[in-house]
Amino acid sequence: MKTRSPTRPRPVLSYAGAVACVGLALVSGQGAAQTLLPDSFFTGRPAFSHPEQPGKPASCESITAQLPDSIPADSRVDMAIAGTVSLVRTDGALWYVAVCAEPGVRVLCVTYGANDLKPGDKAVLRGGYSRQDRRHILLDPCLASPENGAGADDQ
Repeated sequence: MKTRSPTRPRPVLSYAGAVACVGLALVSGQGAAQTLLPDSFFTGRPAFSHPEQPGKPASCESITAQLPDSIPADSRVDMAIAGTVSLVRTDGALWYVAVCAEPGVRVLCVTYGANDLKPGDKAVLRGGYSRQDRRHILLDPCLASPENGAGADDQ
């Protein structure tokens, strides 16, 4: 009588678990590498917040006074702004929604959906702040939504 030798279970699940753990370690390592700005950075800048935290949307007229001279390259700061939509475009994958007209600072939101916004609508943009130059701000990633009436501050 032949006996069958026990078969070893295939390591597919073990391999998948290991990949998931390595992925989590990489993601948490990237998050830990970011510089966490002190609360004093946000004093006098209600439109700015720590990542994924709510900020009070600034208006196109009040945002310039809140803009920081710089932020550390390895940190993420979010910004919120309310204004009239001046541009809505898509490249088929991403949507680009802009608020604030010249001669002031222009703000462009890079998002996955425009929430049916069109030029002339009042909107609130919230996302990762990046200063492109003296007059251009990029929010990426960003969420664009219609303003519900409690949007911009009165500064």
